[in-house]
Amino acid sequence: MSEPSLELWYRALHSPFGVEVQCSDSVAVQQKLYRIRNELQDVDLQKVSVCQSPFDPTKLWLVKRGENAET
Repeated sequence: MSEPSLELWYRALHSPFGVEVQCSDSVAVQQKLYRIRNELQDVDLQKVSVCQSPFDPTKLWLVKRGENAET
């Protein structure tokens, strides 16, 4: 498990809206993030989604989901 990637999940979970990640290969990073979340099996992390920034293809957003955003 990659510690920096794991830290991103928890930073997003504990932030008001989520976090933005700069990356050169967003598809590979997104796959890695989901793999880490699945390995960890922390149900709280299901409150966070990973999506491509609609403004910049080199950025991913880890976004807290709607009604689950109040933590």
